[in-house]
Amino acid sequence: MYAIYAARGYTEEIEGVSQELTTSRVAALEGESSSCEHAASSFRHEMLFYEDGDHGFLDGTLDLVESAIAAQAAVYVAVTPARAVALREALGDHAERVHFADMPRLGRNPARIIPMWQAFVSERASGNGRALGIGEAAWAGRSAAELAECERHEALLNVAFAGGPAWHMLCPYDLDALEDHVIVAAKHMHPLLSWDGESHDNEDYACAHEPPRPFAGTLPPPRGPLEELEFASADLAQVRHLVSDWARAQELPGDAVDELVLAVDELATNSIRYGGGAGTLRCWREADILQCEVQDAGWITTPLVGRTRPASDAHSGRGMWLANQLCDLVQIRSTPAGSVVRVHKLIAPQ
Repeated sequence: MYAIYAARGYTEEIEGVSQELTTSRVAALEGESSSCEHAASSFRHEMLFYEDGDHGFLDGTLDLVESAIAAQAAVYVAVTPARAVALREALGDHAERVHFADMPRLGRNPARIIPMWQAFVSERASGNGRALGIGEAAWAGRSAAELAECERHEALLNVAFAGGPAWHMLCPYDLDALEDHVIVAAKHMHPLLSWDGESHDNEDYACAHEPPRPFAGTLPPPRGPLEELEFASADLAQVRHLVSDWARAQELPGDAVDELVLAVDELATNSIRYGGGAGTLRCWREADILQCEVQDAGWITTPLVGRTRPASDAHSGRGMWLANQLCDLVQIRSTPAGSVVRVHKLIAPQ
């Protein structure tokens, strides 16, 4: 497998992987840990490189899943439908021991993936304590905006499950289908790298040296005619009317209009409460995607905001959570100078 990286020009990147520190992934599932620093964490977050479609995917996952089943571990596989079919067929009767989920449906918005894994870990905690998750967050056909959020998602997995119950998360990445920059970026988000059935310590794991900054950077400027409104607390009704009228004019279906209006209303309300009492709303269309953006003077510092279900008595956190549940993509960029939250709604959901 190393030859694949060299042929693709990844040699310099992969040389950061410690060749000496490797462990059997099956042994790791049964409780043995490597001598790497990541062994101190109960969460094993591992990236699987594969090529050659279903064949390569099965080479990297089938033995691990069968070993997990034999160890009476809970197994949750969230991948594309094609990969799920291949793994089901390879497992035969054992497939009924695995919970399969359609990642393009459940994880279209990458911010919804961590809550899915949190539910899995919570539910299996009543069992024997062993668990394996396989999640393919990035696949061919994702937009550049979605892939940017996938990178942030991978970094936040390390935050969400640090210090929690022990479990193993394997993230497959298709070398044939994804662009090189996606592979390289994802590599920096994983403490462990997998190929040829073994786990390799990743010396290029970025979060080992500094915490992730999920809201860093900027978003590309809008491309298309803008609807814009500066608002304060007295203008929330006008915010809702603007979004509703504009979305209907773009022929967004009725239920989806209501979802978009609710999401933007929650974000605007957050601006009033936490962003200096005012904000700016901008709406535009790019191809078949409607985008609405709320800017304000607030600074978002909670890395998992919107990615953990708020408690029933929580006084904050509902707005971003609802936006993530209602929209096809949510992007947050925030600095001490201010914040921008951009939501995407597909006119024809995939």
